Amino acid sequence: MSDLTFFIFIFAAIAIGWYLGRKSGKKKSARNDRSQALAQSYAQGLNYLLSERQDDAIEKFIDALEVSSATFETHLALGNQLRKRGEHDQAIRVHQNLLARPSLNRISQQKAQLELARDYIAAGWLDRAERLLQELVETSSELRSTSLEYLVEVYRDEREWAKAIHAVNLLHGRRFKRLSPEWAPVQAHFCCELAEEAINGKDYLSARKHIDAALNYDRHSVRANLLLGKLEYILDKPREAIRVLERVPKQNPDYIPEMLELLITCYEAIGDDKGLSVYLESLLKEHPSNSVLIALTGRIQKQQDEAAAAAFMGRQLAMRPSLRGLGYFLNLHTGSVQGRAKENLFLLKSLVDQLIASRPHYRCSNCGFSGNQLHWLCPSCKHWGSVRSVKGVEGE
Repeated sequence: MSDLTFFIFIFAAIAIGWYLGRKSGKKKSARNDRSQALAQSYAQGLNYLLSERQDDAIEKFIDALEVSSATFETHLALGNQLRKRGEHDQAIRVHQNLLARPSLNRISQQKAQLELARDYIAAGWLDRAERLLQELVETSSELRSTSLEYLVEVYRDEREWAKAIHAVNLLHGRRFKRLSPEWAPVQAHFCCELAEEAINGKDYLSARKHIDAALNYDRHSVRANLLLGKLEYILDKPREAIRVLERVPKQNPDYIPEMLELLITCYEAIGDDKGLSVYLESLLKEHPSNSVLIALTGRIQKQQDEAAAAAFMGRQLAMRPSLRGLGYFLNLHTGSVQGRAKENLFLLKSLVDQLIASRPHYRCSNCGFSGNQLHWLCPSCKHWGSVRSVKGVEGE
């Protein structure tokens, strides 16, 4: 909403307050003083709007427009618009003003409480929002589901994963009821967060329990299999880790780069160089990506020589050009040239490296957020599992 539209909204609200007060004053002569006061508030509010003193205009709005069943939605709408504009303190004031009116019925009070909780979430006051939402879950059958959804959001931002899992289970009625397609992957991510914490704390028994729970919620969870592969490797079970990690390309090939380094480590741990090369060749054929191409080129360089690796990379670049591939290709040639040619090659390699460094490696498919680190929860739009490796010439 533009500033002009917002000012018009407040202007109309103040006008309504003046009109209602004037109408009420006509019916009852004892209220003439109140009518005059409302008219004065309207004039002052209009003056504040014209002078762009928005805070004072809102103050006059609160004074001019009585809180009643007829004006409740207007107050609520103003608070919501203030929150959307990032005016969190003003939104809180408007909604707190509603809660301070004992004349409102129970449903209206609870609606105002929910909006105040949303204000607190937007302002980052999560503990205050949590208290209000927990009370609504216990007392409001009408707003219970909505309150639980916002409570899940609060627990997510507080990183209270066990509480978030419990809240989603409450949202669906009972502990073992099958979750909707919308919530099952979210629950799996909550379990994966707990699994990561357990692995970092070397509590591998709890880690396995959380990973199993994640796969029970979402059997297609790539993240759960990545964690399970990591856990099996930590427990000195590289063959089991390979079996788990090789599920990832079938589930979602976008996450191949995330499993590749550990997969190579596991193959090397069991001494199966040939098996690794065969798998990488099949992976490159079925799901072409720069990470797989560079890994396979590295295997050729190790098993044969730089010339064979450079020839292989050159053929692949001709079919599928990429900056990362070009950078690796140039690096393979630096040892085979001397003098001025070597200087030029290093200069070209430096320019390619700068281009690669300046481009994001990951992008959110939901909002377009980009960066150089994989986030399972997008920092911008708060969607789970929407951040993937960038594809094309500048990415994978």
